[in-house]
Amino acid sequence: MARPTPWLRFPESTRYKAGLLVLATSLLLFFSIISTTSAFFGPQPDSFQPSSEKRELFIETYQELKKGQLPDLSETLVELQGYPLAPYLEYQLFRNQLAYQLVDNEQLLSFLRHHQGTAFHDKLKEEWLVQLGSKQDWKTYTLVAGSQALNDPQLECYRLQAEGNLQGRSLSWLETSAQFWRDNQPLPSSCEPLRQSLSKLGFLSQDDYWQGALGLMRAGQTQKAWDYREHLSKEQRQFLDFWRRGRLNPANRLQAAVEDRAAELETQPELGNEVLLDLLEQHASSHPSQTQRFIQQLEDKELLTAASAYRVHELLAIRAAWRNAPDTLELFAEVPENRRTAEGREWFARTQLRRGNWQKLVAAIQELPEALSQSNEWRYWLAKAYLQSDQPKTAEPLLESLAQVRNYYGFLAARELGVPPQMNASPAPLNAVPLQALSEKPGIQRAGELYLTGFVEDARREWHHTLAEASTATWQQAAWLAQNWGWYDRSVNAIHNAGSQNALELRFPLAHLDQLRPLAKKANLDLALVLALIRKESLFNPEARSHVGALGLMQVMPTTGQQVSRQLQTPLLAESDLLKPEYNLPIGVHYLSRLMQRYQDNPTLAAAAYNAGPSRASKWQQQLGKDTDPRWVEQITYAETRDYVKSILAFREVYAWRLQQQQLQLVRDTPKTPES
Repeated sequence: MARPTPWLRFPESTRYKAGLLVLATSLLLFFSIISTTSAFFGPQPDSFQPSSEKRELFIETYQELKKGQLPDLSETLVELQGYPLAPYLEYQLFRNQLAYQLVDNEQLLSFLRHHQGTAFHDKLKEEWLVQLGSKQDWKTYTLVAGSQALNDPQLECYRLQAEGNLQGRSLSWLETSAQFWRDNQPLPSSCEPLRQSLSKLGFLSQDDYWQGALGLMRAGQTQKAWDYREHLSKEQRQFLDFWRRGRLNPANRLQAAVEDRAAELETQPELGNEVLLDLLEQHASSHPSQTQRFIQQLEDKELLTAASAYRVHELLAIRAAWRNAPDTLELFAEVPENRRTAEGREWFARTQLRRGNWQKLVAAIQELPEALSQSNEWRYWLAKAYLQSDQPKTAEPLLESLAQVRNYYGFLAARELGVPPQMNASPAPLNAVPLQALSEKPGIQRAGELYLTGFVEDARREWHHTLAEASTATWQQAAWLAQNWGWYDRSVNAIHNAGSQNALELRFPLAHLDQLRPLAKKANLDLALVLALIRKESLFNPEARSHVGALGLMQVMPTTGQQVSRQLQTPLLAESDLLKPEYNLPIGVHYLSRLMQRYQDNPTLAAAAYNAGPSRASKWQQQLGKDTDPRWVEQITYAETRDYVKSILAFREVYAWRLQQQQLQLVRDTPKTPES
């Protein structure tokens, strides 16, 4: 096995001695509970036992419908009578009919009334309302939507138009509609007819448009704000144009203000400081040095308040801290301590930590807001700063308290003290009677059948719709049910919703071990590290897709997948193959093993490379040194990667414990051979 990084992994001899007898006793009790419910757990999730013929017919028809087809379902629905997913075929057929504008209103209304309270009801209803509103079929819209205000701005806009067209534009309607327009900027383009009606009838004033334009500018909706210019005064248009052009070229407008060429600001003196502050913040991201000069020049001309100047100086300092820039502390010096925000104070402390200024770090942590200073992270670094400042007696109580916590910093504290990490595991209750009752809920049965038939998105919608008002106890049983189905991401989510943070057997599932054990052994990888990475990357969801295109359990990028699959001589036939564990796991494990080899079995660097790419990880190694201790981790410039590495290292420790507990259970369950 690959050698663990010594500063976080604990020696086997010390890791699990403490409390082992107590843990073993609790686990024996826990597994005895499982054995009493094993008969129930057998056939889930299809406890209603539909025939394989019905299942296959549903899958075939639903897949056809999802491709946009319009088949005749009459015979199919007869064959699927009693099958819990049969309504999904009608639901998808109605969606297709809406897309082609071929829907029969009476049939769809009858279907919705018959299936109120289902997971798909609101989605189908909203799609129908959008189409009815776009067609201005106000009579049907009112029939479907009702008279109560709707949460969705587009649907509420249509509802108001329907009410005005059918019942007339009364004074009450005009006042309600005008207030809706004022309170919901920016509104979708479908609300344009409502705006025109209000404007023609004099219920939107110049001030309404001005306040709307300012609100849109503050929200970053520059073009939508500019669309209101024809309703503004000449001075308002000039001011808005100054701001709009400044968004496109901040330096140009800031220079104009410095050179007294910004008469537009004088027309709205109460807003001038706000606009200049906005343009300085825009400019600071790309031209920090020039922004500093602008701050001083605008202050000298009394166009910028001291509070705004401090705000921009702090922004420049924080952004410098993000980059680990050499001048970070000099930039923070421009902002008096009593004018720093919570974010600024934390980044000032983080900079002292990165520089190893231990005594100054103590003072910086003490200046943090209490919610930050009492966090696990800053409690650990305060203790570390005391140790580095030759104050071990002050540090020890902090470390002893923190070492009782199961997280990254708690594990670091335990290592400092030379004691085993505390897992604080507490098995979640597994109760056969409420579990049986839960499994018999129609929504849960539909969720299970949808998951089993491969329609996971629909399954997830059913699952959360059914459990929307669930109690803590119900969420706990739902976690067990989902884990038994192999739906691990919903199991982890359910136990999180239950608030059972110590139910490690559910929060950190030992999934896909039959595949992963031989793969990890062949790649000379620590199995706990592989499981930790999957837990972080996908939460054991084989269909996970990231915003950058990574796929599957180990979130493999398609280009990486193609390269590694060729090396393994198991070429991918399609990109979607990465959503299949039989492809994703060998590729992901092999890629991780290559990273571990590249970085001399250093999981910190391998994890950083897996998240941010090898080139960035190598750059950090060159800049920060080869000793990847905890302070090295804190200097990673990407916040996402910094947190990712911490999670992987902590999850790895938890999975090492989980695997050892599993091994202990196997030993206990193995029948002993009688001595001869």
